[in-house]
Amino acid sequence: MIIWLNGAFGVGKSQTAAELNRRLNGSSRYDPDNVGTLLRKQLPKSLRLDNFQDYPEWRQWNYQLLRKIALQGKQTVIVPEELLEPRYFDEVIGRLRQDQIDVRHYFLTADPETIKKRLKLRGDLHDQFAVTRLKDEQAPLDDVKFAQKIDTSQMTYAEIADFIARDCSLRIQPAIKNKYAQAAVQLGDSFKNLWH
Repeated sequence: MIIWLNGAFGVGKSQTAAELNRRLNGSSRYDPDNVGTLLRKQLPKSLRLDNFQDYPEWRQWNYQLLRKIALQGKQTVIVPEELLEPRYFDEVIGRLRQDQIDVRHYFLTADPETIKKRLKLRGDLHDQFAVTRLKDEQAPLDDVKFAQKIDTSQMTYAEIADFIARDCSLRIQPAIKNKYAQAAVQLGDSFKNLWH
């Protein structure tokens, strides 16, 4: 099974993925942006694009890697990645589904103030790319294909993980009850995401 966490930049995909991965035995986290980083490092400047997803190779390689992991890895794969362009969606998620791979697609939403608060906690609010993405993603997203929408504005990452696990009929370990311990774990996850 693949659990795909979609949604706007800063909505909490990476933190939710880390929470799910930590609490779900036999799961792995897959970051499609690593393929983009590889492409950007290897391609000459004249061939570089601003958005990883615009590379046909990004879509093909992520599809192929996810297919291999899903079919041969025998584990739940958690993918935190915004994927809104319909053609790109079809080339990755659509093809995985055509291969009879169980892709559970969740679209995380939050009000703009919550997203700004989360970006500020991450230290990304002054990042020009982050701010641009935040402005670009305020358009209606009702046409996101086959997604279970989750409004995360009033939810903790542990609550989002609990909801997704229940919806997927997966048993996960209990959440950390102590809010300070949970905050420390989330801070550690944030640092891992920065250097991942």
